[in-house]
Parts: sequence; structure tokens; C-alpha cells
Amino acid sequence: MRENSEVSVDTVGLLGLGLMGRGIAACLLCHGRKVVAYNRSRGRAEKARAFLAGVIEEVVRRGAFPADAVADWAERFTVVDAISGLAECPFVVESVKEDIALKRRLYAELEKQIAADAVIASNTSSFPLTLLQAESVHPARFVVMHWAEPTWITRFMEIVRNERTSEEAVARTRALGLACGKQPSFLNFDIRGFIANRLMYAMIREACHLYELGVADAATIDRSFRNDTGWWATLAGPFRWMDLTGLEAYGLVMEGLLPELCNRKSVPEIMKKMIAEGAQGTANCRGFYEYDERTAKAWERTWIEFTYDIRDLIIKHESRLRDAGALE
Repeated sequence: MRENSEVSVDTVGLLGLGLMGRGIAACLLCHGRKVVAYNRSRGRAEKARAFLAGVIEEVVRRGAFPADAVADWAERFTVVDAISGLAECPFVVESVKEDIALKRRLYAELEKQIAADAVIASNTSSFPLTLLQAESVHPARFVVMHWAEPTWITRFMEIVRNERTSEEAVARTRALGLACGKQPSFLNFDIRGFIANRLMYAMIREACHLYELGVADAATIDRSFRNDTGWWATLAGPFRWMDLTGLEAYGLVMEGLLPELCNRKSVPEIMKKMIAEGAQGTANCRGFYEYDERTAKAWERTWIEFTYDIRDLIIKHESRLRDAGALE
């Protein structure tokens, strides 16, 4: 699907250059956009620049983008010292931590600087759009634009609007998503966690429940998940998978199994304990598994390479389905 030139976005403001923010910058730069970024920590901004250089080298090596298409990325990437530096941006992506008070403070400052018709798209992982708009001057400009790591490789994007969001804001968000190679999913109404995270966190809750019960250790639970759900989920999705393997059987299993599943409303105790002890996963070599710096880097590198490979594989098989008239 082609980008609509009437609503195309060539320059994007970016609030936040953390894990997700720098990834969003990488995606935008790979697809020819200019990025004007603000981060409260100048040190993080400089680390982001080094990260971006690595991504550009990587996408060229993998053949994802021709070298001449991304050669000028550094000229298209600007870091500003204040939010006022985003004043001329017609579209701003907010990607700061999940702190509603922080987000609202930044929105209040941002709205004083940018044009009344500039779009503010939040990369929140869970907050309903209604909460994000609550104290805004121009609520019609707000939309949820939910990305997924690694943003420069995946096709994932969720776009959420509500009754206060303007058609123009949605159109520009959609156009930017398509221009960045995404396949946007549009939600019919505003709901916390959207689609992907509601499904993922239901799975994580049950995994923690099994772990805490002592049913199996982390490696065993991961192995079962990878060798079953992980085998089909990228191509099929839950509804297609039920179609392929027989609806009746799932109905019968649900009758007995659903009442036994975890329905806890709070963070699992094992998660609370690990977070309190400072575990950050591969980032500091402390998580459900034991790592040293070498093995942590190996997992992080392999995850990126796997994402490229799985994307190419899915595109190949989706093409076969389209040729057969079995996929739109």
C-alpha cells in the first residue's frame, strides 16, 4: 500500500531516546525521515547516536536497505537541548517511560511549542488514550502509535484513536506507519494494553504462575512455549491456528481448563522479588537465567539476527498464500 502524499510526514519529532525511542529513530531514519530528538539526559542522546550508527551498518550488511539510501542518516538526525527545539515538527512521537504524570508534564510543555495541528503520537505500552488526552489543550491531535522492538525490523504497529481524535491525526499516523514498512492494526475502541500486550501479559502471567507453583523451571516452561506456540504464532495467529487445527477441540478443552488458569490481578511475586533485587535481564546479566557479559551479548545479537530471518521467512510464505488467493 502506497503512502498518501497529502498526509505524508517528512520530519518527525521524538521525545525520549531510551530503548524504544532510539529504535523508533532508527526506523524513521532508515525510511528516509528527518528526526529531531529531545532527551533530558544528554549522555543518553550521545549513546543513541552510537547505537544508530550500529543499526545503519547492520541494515546495510543484511541487505535490508541499500547503502546509498541511508548514507545521509547523520545529517537527518538532530538532537536538541530543549522541547522548544521540536517547535517546527508537524508530528511528534512520545516514547518516555510508563509514568502518566511524566507524560502529561511533557505534553503540557510540548503543546506550548508546536503548532495546533501537529500530531502527538504516544508509544505507550498500556495507557488508554483517554488518560493521555485528559489534560491536553488540543485532544484531537493525540493518538496511540504503539511500536515493537526491534522497531527497524518488525512490521508491528498498533494505532489507537477515540471519539476525540481527529481524522487528520489518524490519517497522518497511518501514512507514517506505512511509510516505515509497518502493517498497522487499528483498534475499534480505546482499551488499556491494546491487543498485543493484553495477549502477551496473559501468557506471562500464566508462565509466572506455573513457575511459582513449581510445575517446571524457567527453561522448561520456555522450551514448551517455543516448541509449540512459538512454532506457529508468527504466521497463523490464534484464530487462524484454531481454524487450522479444529475449533471443536478448543471448545472442549476450554470448558475444563479455563477455570484452572491464573486470574491474579497483581504483579507475580517472583517478578516483584527479582525487580526489588535489581534484576534487569541481559542488560545487567541478572534474570531468570544466569549470564555473563559474553552470553548476554550473544542472546541479544542472536535475537536481532533471528528477527531479520523470521521476517524474511514470513514474507516468503505470505506471498505464496497471496498467490493462492488465500491472504489479502
